[in-house]
Amino acid sequence: MDINKIRKEFPVTNKYAYFDHAAVGPLSTRTVQAANHVTEEKCEGDLHWGSWEDTAEETRKSIAVLIGASADEIALVHSTSEGVSIVANGLSYEEGSNIVTCDMEFPSNLFPWQALAKRQGLELRVVRNRDGFLGVEDFAQAIDEETRIVAVSHVQYMNGFRIDLEELSKIAHENDAYVATDAVQAVGEMPVNVSELGVDFLATSGYKWLLSPVSTGFLYVRQELFEELWPTIVGYRADETPMEFHFREFQPAHTAHRYEGGQLNFPGFAGMKESIKLLQEVSVGAIETRILSLIDHLIDGLEGNAKVRVRSCLDESCRSGIVNLACPDPESVAERLLQRGVVVSVRGGGLRISPHFYNTEDEIGKLVAELNAL
Repeated sequence: MDINKIRKEFPVTNKYAYFDHAAVGPLSTRTVQAANHVTEEKCEGDLHWGSWEDTAEETRKSIAVLIGASADEIALVHSTSEGVSIVANGLSYEEGSNIVTCDMEFPSNLFPWQALAKRQGLELRVVRNRDGFLGVEDFAQAIDEETRIVAVSHVQYMNGFRIDLEELSKIAHENDAYVATDAVQAVGEMPVNVSELGVDFLATSGYKWLLSPVSTGFLYVRQELFEELWPTIVGYRADETPMEFHFREFQPAHTAHRYEGGQLNFPGFAGMKESIKLLQEVSVGAIETRILSLIDHLIDGLEGNAKVRVRSCLDESCRSGIVNLACPDPESVAERLLQRGVVVSVRGGGLRISPHFYNTEDEIGKLVAELNAL
């Protein structure tokens, strides 16, 4: 991995030591060029619909390879919220059914289930965290034969806790329940294989770890569930023959296209294709190793600092590319870091640090020096 060569593709490196990919990931020059190309064509009246659709299909295929799915199982959506809502509202629910989630979820994977439970009169069971840790055994106690779906993030946004989705999926399926995961804090920073994890639905946005434009994302739906998950956002794209515009009966597409409504964000998905291509050139496995190495460098540098404490799980079984640090007055510390060209977030009452593969040990050293100077 030639870090210096890669960094030339990210203009953000000329301005900041950027450690906030769990919030928003900067764009590479190749991504911007691809998105701009489509925008400029439209600006000049060169409406190459066929070419734009072809690019979107190439993006769909690259997503499928990225997560170990079939391209037919991928719907192109514009946000995690959209993907989660398609799942929540597309399933049927019997009286007495329940939904299982946890108390650490970001609103995108909480509000749709709360709204559904209220509208349908369902029970929403909330698994409580134990000092930032979510135990699969606690989910097992909440799941029963009346559980319709288990909705949990692969990686939690506040502290980076990574749950054992493979084991959780086994428990859910033993009770004939489905698993829907918000993977926005996982896809792009670690290997994610839907077949190995056993999840039924996966939703994510592209603008974080996938380093893609805003208003890009995707929804994975296990093919065997197409007939069970009814399309609820229905437009011409959702039909089996979308280019036939005469008055007729809606026939849902035989692929995950059935979950796509109207027009796509063609510039955004053209950019997303290039972003995924870059990640695959490096390899997601190498990216994860690089990110965890940078986090280890950060933790080692803070050893002996009595004012800064790690609040995230650092065990190999549950760690990710996000680390949360407890410190006095994190809001003012984050502002001070920004003034010195270091970008982080404040989440859950602490500093959230989320480096990506193009960050360097020197940038981590700058962050450490500022924190040790508190």
